[in-house]
Amino acid sequence: MAQPSHALPSPIDAASVPEVINHTQWPSQYFQHVDPHGDIFHVMVSRTSYSMLDLEQTDKGMVPRLLPPQEQVPLCQADQFQGEVNETSTVQESDFAPYKPKCDVLLVNATAHSPTGQPMQRWPVGFRFGDIEKRFHVTGPRRYARSLTTLGTLQLTEPEPAKHVPLRYELAYGGPNIIRQERLLQAYADGEIGSLTEQQRAQARKAHADLPAFFLANPIGCGRLPDAIPDAEAALATFSAVDAAQANATALRPAPQIEAFEMPYNGQRDYPVIGVGPVGRWWTPRVALAGTHDEAWKKTQWPKSPRDHDYRYWNCAPEDQQIDYPQGGEEIVLVHFTSTVHHSGPYRFLLPRQDLQLLVRLHVGVLMFAPMNIDTVILDMGTGILSIVRRAVVSAKTDVRQLELGTWPAGTGVQLDEAMQQAAQANRKSKGTGSHGQ
Repeated sequence: MAQPSHALPSPIDAASVPEVINHTQWPSQYFQHVDPHGDIFHVMVSRTSYSMLDLEQTDKGMVPRLLPPQEQVPLCQADQFQGEVNETSTVQESDFAPYKPKCDVLLVNATAHSPTGQPMQRWPVGFRFGDIEKRFHVTGPRRYARSLTTLGTLQLTEPEPAKHVPLRYELAYGGPNIIRQERLLQAYADGEIGSLTEQQRAQARKAHADLPAFFLANPIGCGRLPDAIPDAEAALATFSAVDAAQANATALRPAPQIEAFEMPYNGQRDYPVIGVGPVGRWWTPRVALAGTHDEAWKKTQWPKSPRDHDYRYWNCAPEDQQIDYPQGGEEIVLVHFTSTVHHSGPYRFLLPRQDLQLLVRLHVGVLMFAPMNIDTVILDMGTGILSIVRRAVVSAKTDVRQLELGTWPAGTGVQLDEAMQQAAQANRKSKGTGSHGQ
């Protein structure tokens, strides 16, 4: 019996899929990408992981001995978050980016530990990776509170002593994080949840309209408009019961605990967002790089990216953590990212070297090698795993027959970047004449 097809025809033809061989033990994946102009590219991505947990004594002190973990970390299939999607910090993004013009250096699941192992109000934290040097301060918990001595105005409290501070964007300047409240008020206003009268729905629409605009540099942070979250919760309470513990927590009005170096947060309205993990896809200034997704794009360009799409959009690290592709051997130094119980003093080691390349066999032409550029370095401080993501991008116009991923020494063969145009030209000339691959 014939079955109905639920498959939609693709508006874009794919390129011929080459044979793909992985000679390594590392998780790797081939896929295709179509650029804004309709040109198709072969993409190969691979992830190599090392454990940072084993320490050894050297003339530079105790340093991590980088070893393969019991199991290699798989490629990240989809964006991962600390909690609710887009309402909490991103842990890591999908590895299936088509191309990254820079290398992202990311510290995820990171925590700042007090240098003494004892509770402190404030202390410095920093790291170095090659030419990157980033320093900042963290504080213990603090909040905005009503002051009776100033007629009930909000005052910033002193930091409470703390032994450690999670390095998440929720504790950096920004917010107010009213994403959940905005979503619920919109649902009440639209009648999607609850059994509200028309008058109550009108109240929900007004409460929704009264919400402040998202601070797109860090919509999940804290410190901005500290009354906004309690006000939004009060509006929600008119339509549904609010958990008492949650209402009490939001009433505390948290203040930033991650500060710019030598620039304490004192309630400033214009203050930098400090973070070491991935920046949200819809945050500024990153979102502007995605291009213009308007009606004209839907009618003339979809499903390709907008013509003004900038591939820097795929770099998710803070701008001061984006660097030229590293080659391996760069020094990494982490200061106060580890507990004194595990390791006192700076955490210092070198980025491993690995001659990973992509051998490209064409239907016509010489053998070529595409460099597997390191475009993502992830230091997962929660698991103690260092992950290195490499990527190669090859134009389908070169008429690729086979791709082989392996550890050939650097400089082996003809580099693809130097020969791509010649191979593509030879392919165009040979069309219709017949040829034999190597």
